[in-house]
Amino acid sequence: MRAAVFFLSIVFLVFSGSAQAQSIIPLAQKGGLHAAYVVPVDTFDRVDVQLIVLSGSYDDPDPSGTAHLTEHLAAFSADATILRKPRERDIYATTHNVATVYTNSGLPSEAEMLLRLSRAVLDTPSVSRQFAESEVAIVQRETLLRERQYPFRWLSRMALQNLYGTLRGRADNTVEDLPKLSLEKAYQFHKEHYVPSNVTLIVSGNIEPARAEELVARVFGDTEPSDAPKKPWLDQKPDPEKQSVVRLQSDRLQRDTVLFAKFVEFEDRSTSIDMQGAFFIASGILNERIAKVLRHEDTRILNHGVNWYFAKNADVELVIDLQLMPGFSVDEAKDLLTETLAGLLDEPISKYEIHQLRQKEVVWSQNMARRPSAFLWFLQNVAADGFPPISPSVFAETLSNTTDQEVIDFAEKILQPSATSFVLAEKADGHARFQGPASRSSLCGAYLAAG
Repeated sequence: MRAAVFFLSIVFLVFSGSAQAQSIIPLAQKGGLHAAYVVPVDTFDRVDVQLIVLSGSYDDPDPSGTAHLTEHLAAFSADATILRKPRERDIYATTHNVATVYTNSGLPSEAEMLLRLSRAVLDTPSVSRQFAESEVAIVQRETLLRERQYPFRWLSRMALQNLYGTLRGRADNTVEDLPKLSLEKAYQFHKEHYVPSNVTLIVSGNIEPARAEELVARVFGDTEPSDAPKKPWLDQKPDPEKQSVVRLQSDRLQRDTVLFAKFVEFEDRSTSIDMQGAFFIASGILNERIAKVLRHEDTRILNHGVNWYFAKNADVELVIDLQLMPGFSVDEAKDLLTETLAGLLDEPISKYEIHQLRQKEVVWSQNMARRPSAFLWFLQNVAADGFPPISPSVFAETLSNTTDQEVIDFAEKILQPSATSFVLAEKADGHARFQGPASRSSLCGAYLAAG
C-alpha cells in the first residue's frame, strides 16, 4: 500500500481547472468510532461506504492468518444479518497489512442500507459452525494459491523475518500456520480489534453532508468509545547493524530471484504526519534512479519491483525484488543492487528532478479522482494508518508545500547504513526436496542455508 499522507483541513482546490476538488468533512455525530467522514462527489451517481478496521495481518496473533479469516466471517455475517442472503455476493472486503477494509456500494437511495451493512461488521459474527468451518477451508485454499502464484510473497516474508528476528507482526508465518487456523481465535480477534475506537468510516459519493451526518448518527449512534488495541508490531526495531543473508533453492520459482529488505528509523520523529510530501517525492525519485540502472543500463535483470511502507511512527520499510535473466547469478545480482543503492546519490538530486516528480504525483492523483474504484483506494490508503483521509486535490497541495531540502534530506536518510536482509533464491529442478528446518517446509520445496 502507498503510505498515508496528512490532512490539512477542508480545502477547496481545483486541478488545472479540470477536476473539481473533493472536500473531506469530519462528522461530529459518529458514536464511538475513531473517526467518520463524508466526501461529497457529485460526478459519481453512487454512494460508497468504507468501514476501515485499523488492524490487519501485522496484528495477527498466533496463528497468523487470523485477521484474514475474521474478515470472511464478519463480511458474510453482515450480509446474512442485513440482506438475509449469505454467500450470494462476493466479499467486498480486503485484509491489508495494517487495516481491514469493508466496502459497500450502491445507489444514493440505498445509503442507509449500505451503512447498516457496514455497522453489522462490528457485531460478533453470527454464522453456523458448518458455514464458519467452510470459510476456514476457503481461506486456506486462497492463501496457498496466492503463495504459488506470487513467490514474492513468501520470499519477502522470509526477508522480513530475518530482518526483524520474529515470525509475528511485520513478519508472519502464513503458510505454516494454515493448519492451525482457529474459529475461536478469529472470534477473539474480532472481539479485541473490531471495537468502535479502532474503526474509521468514510461515506463518499453523491450524498449531501447533512444526509450523511444524519444516517451515520442513526446507524452508529449506539456505538460507544472503547480502548483501541495496542500495536506491538510498531515497536519492532531490528538491530541497526544487522546484515542478514539467506540462500535457498526452490522448485517453485520460475527464475532466480533476489529479495532485499531495509529498515530505516527516523529516531527524532514519533509520527510521519508532517513528512508525507517528502516521502512521496523522494521515494519516487529514488525509484526512477533504481529503474535507470536495473532496467535501462543493465539487461541482466528481467524485472524488478520496489515497495515502500512508511509507518505512522516514521519507520520506513523498503523491499526490492529482482527477477534475474538466465546466467546472471544471485551473488552478482546482490552485488549489483548493493552498488546501485550505494551510488544513488552520487549525483545530487536536482531541482528539476524534484519538480518533475512533484508534477508526476499531481497527475497521478488527478487520475485517481476520475475513477470511482481508484478514488476509493486513494481514500482508504490514507485512513488505514488512522490518519484522516485526504482528497487527491489536498494531496496536490501537500506536495506543493514540501520544500526541496525536505526531499533531499529524506532521500539521504533512506540511503544511510541501516538494518538490511537479503534472500538469494535460486530456481531448482522439479526434483528438489526440502532439506532445511521443519518450520520452513511450506516454502515450496526449498533448500536453505544461512549466509
